[in-house]
Amino acid sequence: MNVLAIIKSETQSLGMCRMKICTLSHLALLSVVLCTFFLSAAQANESRIVKSLLEMRRDRVVVQKWDLSCGAAALSTLLTYQLQDPTPEKEIAATLIKRKEYIEHPELIQIKEGFSLLDLKRFADQRGYEGIGLGKMEFADLAQYAPLMIPIKVNDYNHFVVFRGSMGNRVLLADPAWGNRTILTKKFLEAWIDYPTFGKVGFVIAQKNGVKLPNHLAPVPEDFVFLR
Repeated sequence: MNVLAIIKSETQSLGMCRMKICTLSHLALLSVVLCTFFLSAAQANESRIVKSLLEMRRDRVVVQKWDLSCGAAALSTLLTYQLQDPTPEKEIAATLIKRKEYIEHPELIQIKEGFSLLDLKRFADQRGYEGIGLGKMEFADLAQYAPLMIPIKVNDYNHFVVFRGSMGNRVLLADPAWGNRTILTKKFLEAWIDYPTFGKVGFVIAQKNGVKLPNHLAPVPEDFVFLR
């Protein structure tokens, strides 16, 4: 092989080596980029809080511990999560049951199927808030006052729930007997008690300074997908 052939051969070999080095460099750079991308994606996924169905059902709702304490649990939900004033169901029930009429006639709680809205108003007022009863309500009024306590009738029993909001044809309730759940608006309206004098009523707790808080119990779209 002559000198020119040798030089040409060596040049080609050097070019191939350079190409390999360049390719390896690009692959190394690509690997770094991909690693960075997937690491960022993993960190982003870690930052997202994934809740189980049970956690969603128990999110910002107080579940009643006794058969007739739905009113106390519903009031506890509003005070604790809407007013940001942690108030256990037990504290509310223990305070209300000390009233003279219940001490003298404990059977009244059974007869009334729990505590009345007036009882719950008294507790809220004593706590430094203003318990407000609303009458002659329509479904369209609920969004303005949410979250608020609503009396419903389930299987011939009076029951208190907290209306959190609605979307489409469903409403989201913080139900002391069940946790968070959604039901069809039609079924909710059928269950919402219609009193002869006051019509459909609701109960809200307001700050005495008149400042209206945002709905801290407002639902998100996922609630209406999973909480059935």
